[in-house]
Amino acid sequence: MKKLITSAVLVLASVLVFAQQLPADNGSAPGKEPLKLRIRKNVIRPLGKDWYVTFSAGYGIPFLSTNKRSPLKEIGDKDWYQKNGELSVKPLFGTNGGGFAFNLGWGHMFNKYIGIDVLHTIAWHPEQLDARIDLDTYYATQKTGTFGIYISPHLIMRWDNGKRFGITGKAGLVMPIFGKTQSRAYILDKQGRIIETLGGYPVIPLALPGLIGLEIELSANAHTSYKPTVGVSASIGFDVKLSKRVTFFAEARVQAYTINLKETIFDEFKQTSSINVLGFKIPAPNGLLVIPSNVNSAAEAPEFLVHYIYRNEITKESNTARYGFKEIINLDPNIPEVDITKPRDEPGQKFNASTMYFNAGLRIDFDLMAKRREAQRDGMSSKKNKR
Repeated sequence: MKKLITSAVLVLASVLVFAQQLPADNGSAPGKEPLKLRIRKNVIRPLGKDWYVTFSAGYGIPFLSTNKRSPLKEIGDKDWYQKNGELSVKPLFGTNGGGFAFNLGWGHMFNKYIGIDVLHTIAWHPEQLDARIDLDTYYATQKTGTFGIYISPHLIMRWDNGKRFGITGKAGLVMPIFGKTQSRAYILDKQGRIIETLGGYPVIPLALPGLIGLEIELSANAHTSYKPTVGVSASIGFDVKLSKRVTFFAEARVQAYTINLKETIFDEFKQTSSINVLGFKIPAPNGLLVIPSNVNSAAEAPEFLVHYIYRNEITKESNTARYGFKEIINLDPNIPEVDITKPRDEPGQKFNASTMYFNAGLRIDFDLMAKRREAQRDGMSSKKNKR
């Protein structure tokens, strides 16, 4: 231990002696500039190193389309038409992307060719048809639109011909930081399908044509939230210099990611039920169905009907009666009931949200060190000529 302490004291003494000598020679040889200042002065700022901002807008089209669908069994995953002896069942292809976008970007070039770029995008994805069933005794449809905000960090690569024209490529990630998806659904059920699918019952014939029938009409607006996700973003653009600092550009940009549904909450919900007897409609009394017969608003509806939580797996503990393991009403004492005061559990869903944007805008460069760099280059050239 004594040897260790003695060694530490000697090292500390050597450092102190060296530190005391530094002010005497100022860290440089006689007749020369201080070493630290000389190094900073002789480093020439790379050509093209600057900051910039971009402003652009454009329109996107669906990219990498997949089958569209509703997360609800009552609406389905196709466009199904069957009336008057005609039949047409076809898939709907598309994404939850597309529409108008406004972009604000900023970045920094390390040199004339390579830099980093961060793009902020505000996008409106117009309402699209998700699924539809159109039968004589059953009609259901759902349409969805999304407002989203994204942030996309990129590695940027730039080339120009030394004059006016250039090419810019970007590759990186896209991260949705805000999104509000609004869905509109409408169902007119004359065959008891809602009761069948919600309760997990077999097909129940609830109508005798021309005599008696049950009719359930439902209209609702809901918003859906998503789990955090990360996708990819890439673009290729063509540049035209308008002035020394301003450049016009046009680009094609692809952003692609998938979204996992988290939950759906209804903002508006209205349901009416009636009994059709010989052409006359009579309001159905509450208690007639396994669900409330008449609901005037989302606040009035039980939580089970207006709040869905999407699960990775449906088990016996799940709050749903779709699969026959639980009941909405107690018809069999050996089968547990769902809790209509709690949200309904639905199987997890994943949707594609890919878009190809065509954007145009302006880039404004800020090279704050341009004069200093030119002076440095002129100074270095003069020194070489004197030698």
